[in-house]
Amino acid sequence: MKLKNIGERSIISRLASITGLPYRDDCSFVDEGDHYILITTDSIRKDTHIPEGTDPHLAGMFLASINLSDIAAMAGEPLSFMTAYSITSDLEMDYLESIEEGMMSVLRKYSVDFIGGDLKEGDDLTLVGIAIGRQTKRLTRKRSDIAKGQMIGYTNRLGRAASGYIFYRSGYDRRRGISMLLGVEPRIREAIKMSEYGARFMMDLSDGLYSSLNQMKQDYGVGFRIVRDEIVYDDSVKKASEISGSDVYDIAGNYGGDYEILFSVDEDNYRDFQAAMESEHIEVHFIGETWTGDNIMFDGNAWHPVTGRGYEHFSEEPKLGRII
Repeated sequence: MKLKNIGERSIISRLASITGLPYRDDCSFVDEGDHYILITTDSIRKDTHIPEGTDPHLAGMFLASINLSDIAAMAGEPLSFMTAYSITSDLEMDYLESIEEGMMSVLRKYSVDFIGGDLKEGDDLTLVGIAIGRQTKRLTRKRSDIAKGQMIGYTNRLGRAASGYIFYRSGYDRRRGISMLLGVEPRIREAIKMSEYGARFMMDLSDGLYSSLNQMKQDYGVGFRIVRDEIVYDDSVKKASEISGSDVYDIAGNYGGDYEILFSVDEDNYRDFQAAMESEHIEVHFIGETWTGDNIMFDGNAWHPVTGRGYEHFSEEPKLGRII
């Protein structure tokens, strides 16, 4: 069976049955006594992740940011960064240097050391990042911390990346669209503070809200009841909806690329946690709760299954109205 007929999640599940990987978190982790060493890797390709006209400086920033976002998703503190590049021999040196400068600007912002990497000649532009972080066991957040009876929320607002995709593909504002797609901010400080104030489960929303809910239900058996009107989306979503004809909640929840942090808190800590986030100037929005049933969403009149799949490699891309 070809991979395109299986999809990323099923591919990973089948490979895990061979490797015996016991957990499915944003990072791998190594037990170091009272703390964990967190290790993650993520890659980008020119055809898939770098739209035509992208400033290579922004591409380098994106590479660093999406890897650091995985560290943030476990409330970790990033420490070190490595790269592995496969690039064509006719690539301009100035282009490669600009990628590296963009990457380094993000690493300097978060006080992360660059400690080396690998460079190979290939037939495309493929950039791999490896991020290493650290956190005490008490503050490290894992996906397995999910349980029924928790409140579910996320940081900031959703739909910015999807709106950027629509702006780019439609020609409405290609430059702004690229900036919105690749201008990722890893939520490192926010995640550490949320963990300190009692957040439980965490993951980053790289593949979209609906995809994350479905993945958690599949992996851990805990379902989500969310209220559609509680989903707060980016200011750009309304315009993207006008351009594409796609529903605003589809744009906000069924595309991905925002790299915000999805998280849970115990119900009895809900009010205190909200107050703490306000005092720390961290924007969070609660959209529902966990329970023992399937993933469902209330649209103001009735409960319906959450059917959106979000973005998934080796599968058909989610359609946003008239935009493919």
